[in-house]
Amino acid sequence: MTVNDMSIMNEYEVFDFGQAKLKLHISKEHRFGTDSLLLGDFAKSSAVNKTVVDLCSGCGIIPITLLPVRPKKIYAVEINKEAVKLLERSISENKISDKIEVIHGDLRLPETLDFSGNTESIDLVTANPPYFVRESGFERGEESQKIARYERECTLSDVVAAAAKLLKFGGVLKMCMTAPRLAECIAIMQKYKIEPKEIVFIRAKATDTARLFLISGKKGAKSGVIVKWR
Repeated sequence: MTVNDMSIMNEYEVFDFGQAKLKLHISKEHRFGTDSLLLGDFAKSSAVNKTVVDLCSGCGIIPITLLPVRPKKIYAVEINKEAVKLLERSISENKISDKIEVIHGDLRLPETLDFSGNTESIDLVTANPPYFVRESGFERGEESQKIARYERECTLSDVVAAAAKLLKFGGVLKMCMTAPRLAECIAIMQKYKIEPKEIVFIRAKATDTARLFLISGKKGAKSGVIVKWR
């Protein structure tokens, strides 16, 4: 699926959605993994004709994968200016500025989340937050990759707090997180009144323990959760 131009900054992925092919620009520092594709697929059923905010959007893989289900609008929130440039380039070349809007800012700041008066009005928030807490071991990769993997610019709590500010009552949060942080993730979601409703454990083989999990929560919902394996 990967198509590479002559330079790293012109590297891109092409997604074939049948009636349309969309180009997503990536770079050595800003690309995506299987976890993002899984999250995008997990979120599709909640995105149909809905207003969506993707936090920690990176190069924009999740907004791009959600387009076939026709959300009303997708806002992609990202702090890194190079990732923002890549996504803006993808939006421009695909002529989808009416469908995806980039918000360049820090999700911890109120002014970042107060775009178009959307506080407490969003139907769906998606997020693939940093998986690892600071000082949890040797931090690998380029600086931008470290920011994406480790809680340097935002924590899991910051992401859930931002989602709680954005979501309307009954709105849905969908995230992907590393399996060892499940209990912490549930506790944080409940702290911000987002009740976990579905958890999907991800493993490479049926005999493996879960490496990641996908989680869906609803703002203001009663307790009760469905657990699945994938």
